[in-house]
Amino acid sequence: MRRELGGTPPPSFATLDAEQLQSLTDKLATASEHQRQALNDAIDHGLDFVPRLLRGSIKKALFG
Repeated sequence: MRRELGGTPPPSFATLDAEQLQSLTDKLATASEHQRQALNDAIDHGLDFVPRLLRGSIKKALFG
């Protein structure tokens, strides 16, 4: 859970049972993956105007 939240969970999470905590962790991981994919898609779409051969180099220069 710490990894998914990027820090210590709120104290109220201690009231959740193991099944609820796992469900929440799974949902956070799924949401995080969807967010990552949406960002990657937006970046790719934003680079549509750049010639295909240069896109990799430009992505590397912009995002490391």
